[in-house]
Amino acid sequence: MFNVNYCRCNDINSGKRNHHGVICTLCNPSFIEPLLIPNEVTAYRTWSFDVETGLTPRIAGRTQRWNDFNSSSPPIQSINSLYDDMKPWSRQAICHYNNHPAPDPYCSCGYYSIKEFGVTEHRYKSFSHDSTQNIINRFNRNVSFSLQDLSTQSQKAYAELFFYSPAMKTLELKEFPILSEVALSGKIIECEKGYRSQKIEAKKFFLLINFFELNTISQQLGQLLNKDNSEVIHSTIVWLDFLNNYIKSISKLYGCSFEMRVNVNKNNPIDINLFNPPDWDNGYLSFEKDLYINQRLRGIADTVLISNKLLKKQPHPDLDEIRKITPLSDTHRIRRVHNQDVNFKNLLRTNSHGQFYDNLEDNFRAYQEKIFAFCSLYECITKSNTRLAATNDNSDLIDLSYRLFLENYKRIQGLEPKRWFPVLFSYLENFIDINKKFNEALET
Repeated sequence: MFNVNYCRCNDINSGKRNHHGVICTLCNPSFIEPLLIPNEVTAYRTWSFDVETGLTPRIAGRTQRWNDFNSSSPPIQSINSLYDDMKPWSRQAICHYNNHPAPDPYCSCGYYSIKEFGVTEHRYKSFSHDSTQNIINRFNRNVSFSLQDLSTQSQKAYAELFFYSPAMKTLELKEFPILSEVALSGKIIECEKGYRSQKIEAKKFFLLINFFELNTISQQLGQLLNKDNSEVIHSTIVWLDFLNNYIKSISKLYGCSFEMRVNVNKNNPIDINLFNPPDWDNGYLSFEKDLYINQRLRGIADTVLISNKLLKKQPHPDLDEIRKITPLSDTHRIRRVHNQDVNFKNLLRTNSHGQFYDNLEDNFRAYQEKIFAFCSLYECITKSNTRLAATNDNSDLIDLSYRLFLENYKRIQGLEPKRWFPVLFSYLENFIDINKKFNEALET
């Protein structure tokens, strides 16, 4: 397949050429024709995954979609048009800077992909497939840094919510990369690390996580609450279970399967015999099937779960109740950012219509509405049913008391998932049948 001489020049642009797969004219004095591949080529690349909207193109200045301007999906002529709209790979590559077909051998255009599965940041920083650090950075910006500005009393109150609630932790992430196995077709240019192609299609999604690095989020929250290591591991396992079920169900809307893979290598001599190196994919093990995860880590988590049930652990009160015990000085020190999302970091900012909420109480209620709507969305997507009741009190997912919330409920935007998450809910409404057929196909 190889038809290009890699750039061996020492000029300042050699790194750029190799990174983007641009043909070096000095090392290739003859014109290079793009490869026309009759069959598909398998490669790997990441997409940006948003927990509220699904996959989005990872390009600067992306084209805005209908949900950027509307709260309900537009009328469509066919189900296929909406199906294609949700896929960032649905159209063949175009060059955004020059008027020529993509990919061009002497340009950087085309769909990028890499040859190896599970490359890490230390090897190819720009093409890293591991999502751990990105998730940690997102959570720190949206939650951890805001907690640091609060009093000790407030820190413990909010840290306990995030420690036990996988839904609240997930909702604060927004975007992070998700890996996919892709099939390349059309014109393909082979590069040093991968390819630039005319067409690309996702076949299977993966989320690559380093368990003990991600566990630092639970450790930081646990330190504020004096939690031991067993409870910290349980908090992380419950969170990964939530992410695994959520992304797996969303992947079916795209017609793809999904697998979470976890790196659990702690370089512990006691655990060395529990690993099976020949079965590893660059150190990542199946979250659902690997014995180490299911026997060692889940054993710890299950012990904590049983203890909580024996102690009859109760869900926390609603956020509005917690707000009442929060010193007013703390609420003025919550950091602000330049987006209009309702989240923990933005409790004092404007709503999605650019208008200030009536008071601080409404901010907290709107935030709580979104959390409960997200749990309903999770239930709808994982069970392929858009008619689930939005009033279910699932304390395992959210760790908030729905009953207390309803007792003092004042409507801000409503609890319907469609109001808060119109994109995914619209896709779900249109593709429940496809989803069920996909389940049947997987079982077959």
